[in-house]
Amino acid sequence: MSNTKQVKMNDVQGLILRGYNFPNIRYIILSIKDTAGAQKFCADLASGTGLGGLCVTNAEPWKDMVKPDYCLNIGFTYSGLENLIGKENCDVITSSSSAEVFGFFKNGAVNDATAIGDTGESAPANWWKNGGWIPKNDPYEDGSDLHIQITLFTLTPQNREKYYSTLLAMISNTPSGPSVVPVYYQDSDPITVDGNSDYVHFGYRDSLSQPRIDGILWNEPKMKMLMGVSSIDDRPMVPVDRFVISQEASDYYAHTLLTNGTFAAFRLLYQDEAKFNEFIHSGEDAPELIAAKICGRWRDGTPLVVSPDKEDKSLGEPGPENFNFTNFNYLAPSPNQHGNQDGDESGLKCPYAAHIRRANPRDDINVTDNNNDAQTHRIVRRASPYGPVYDPSEKGEVQRGLVGLFIGAVLGFQFRFVTKAWFELGGFRNPDASPNQSGVDPFFGPQVEDTNPGDSIFAYNVGNTYKEMPNNPNEPKLTRFIRTDGSLYLFLPGIAGLKYLSEGKIPPPLTIN
Repeated sequence: MSNTKQVKMNDVQGLILRGYNFPNIRYIILSIKDTAGAQKFCADLASGTGLGGLCVTNAEPWKDMVKPDYCLNIGFTYSGLENLIGKENCDVITSSSSAEVFGFFKNGAVNDATAIGDTGESAPANWWKNGGWIPKNDPYEDGSDLHIQITLFTLTPQNREKYYSTLLAMISNTPSGPSVVPVYYQDSDPITVDGNSDYVHFGYRDSLSQPRIDGILWNEPKMKMLMGVSSIDDRPMVPVDRFVISQEASDYYAHTLLTNGTFAAFRLLYQDEAKFNEFIHSGEDAPELIAAKICGRWRDGTPLVVSPDKEDKSLGEPGPENFNFTNFNYLAPSPNQHGNQDGDESGLKCPYAAHIRRANPRDDINVTDNNNDAQTHRIVRRASPYGPVYDPSEKGEVQRGLVGLFIGAVLGFQFRFVTKAWFELGGFRNPDASPNQSGVDPFFGPQVEDTNPGDSIFAYNVGNTYKEMPNNPNEPKLTRFIRTDGSLYLFLPGIAGLKYLSEGKIPPPLTIN
């Protein structure tokens, strides 16, 4: 795909192309009990003319740049689509030239679990059981009873309850009950540290780098100025059709139902902070240094590549230009990069196994299947923390973690690729002189301990000396600090596509001359 034309902002769901930055969020999963009622629910959300007037938020600028009281977005699982438009229509899309983008979505998160490392405690048999499940009966293990995912963004907790009640009131009733019922929800509220509300569990400042998308209004310098966002961003542009499906993309012609839509993985990720803290306190170096080596940046967001020894607030606000891992001859360091501009091609400052380096290796051509095109695999992440801040005195398992959507037009080449090839695969980068030979992403840990001994240790460099954790049998091994507690593969339609779903049909396919 290579299309960079301006998209129709009024037909694209807003969260795909912009972060709302609303503090109070509710992630809701619903099950369809009556198709006609579900179709009406979708029609009302598409038009905003139903009871209560709630409607799906598109990507157009807000009036006078003032945030509305709420934003709302919607996605559907494959079984949800089958309920709304029927199996035959779904088969038409599957057999069309959209098969590349539709295939992994149709396969679904449950069937894809083993391939992306959702095994053991993270396996589908254990999903949706962390306290947010509403019905008395357990969810189906194949996920076929989970049909719609709605995200409701509000400015206050009170508005979250208000608009959630309005949303439920929009659902029509049948003689046997509501046509659509919520079966799971998870609230998200901000974690604030030193006045910044963009922290997540494990104590890191987050949301520092989203893809720089080409051909959209939000990346124009004038719009950034109006939004109060720095326009200093000289990273390579990512074509917009990596995130919004277009009929005009060069490699395929998408079925018209998919136009201006996209796909996403909805993930509920539990974070074991007690186990994480035990691990970083078990090494011979300061826990803060070990935590920085694991993530690839200090807790306040300062990148290791520009300040390998300490947090450095003198560098100013961390920005996307501050993560230049390699300085090859053809790619000079960003003139806007603060602090040390030397590259880190040897992984001595920021380990190859560090989370942010695995999630986005930038220009490092020696990374598995990167080919100097990491932008191809970029993901838009709309996820936020849930659960209380960690208290070392707490007893038992307290539910906390990260929940939200990981968005890309081709699941197999974006979310699925990054998770499978870069998070879970040992030997991430060649050459690598460290003892664990790149290991695995240290947050997610090895799928099965001791299968590959190098994956159960974490190695990092200090003063040109590699150190291993654990370095004796009595110390904690590197293990999974993040557990998958739920996952869905979703289709996020354009507004026109949502209207077709509400009518139980699909538009005619594009005619190719």
